[in-house]
Order: sequence, then C-alpha cells, then structure tokens
Amino acid sequence: MANCERTFIAIKPDGVQRGLVGEIIKRFEQKGFRLVGLKFMQASEDLLKEHYIDLKDRPFFAGLVKYMHSGPVVAMLPDFLLRWVFFFDHIFFCPWRSGRG
Repeated sequence: MANCERTFIAIKPDGVQRGLVGEIIKRFEQKGFRLVGLKFMQASEDLLKEHYIDLKDRPFFAGLVKYMHSGPVVAMLPDFLLRWVFFFDHIFFCPWRSGRG
C-alpha cells in the first residue's frame, strides 16, 4: 500500500442527526474497507472555511459553511486507494490536497 492515497470521509450533520452513522460505517466494512481513524466532532467555522477554501468565491460558500457548522459531523479516514471522487446522499469523499481535504 505504498502508493495508497489517504481519503477523508465525512458524515454530514443531517446524516448524524438522522442516526445513519452506524449504517454508513457498516456498509463500508461490508465492502471490505478498513477505517484507520474516526472522530465525532463539531467542526469550527475556521476549520470549515479552510477545508472548503477552494469554494470561497462561490455563491453558496457561506451557506455551506453554515450548514456544516449546524451540527456534529463524523470524520473518518479509510485505508483504500481513491481513483474517483464520489458524492453520495450523506457521505462525501475529498482527496487530500496540500494537507486539506
């Protein structure tokens, strides 16, 4: 796994609020993925602004930061190779870029 790229996964506030955390983790594990890190957290506005820095000039930026700050998120680090960026209903994947996802 020397060339394996680390990928950040977050369960967004609505997924946490709806009680989907366990089911989402279970689905990853059933597919054979292994989590190497997991953190339940309330992301600060500063952290979110840094994480989404590439979107700062987009008209939805302020709303995105407000939404992601509206409740806790579950941040996870799986151990697998990311070849594409996928967006699902309550999960998003972002490749690490210059130390931020």
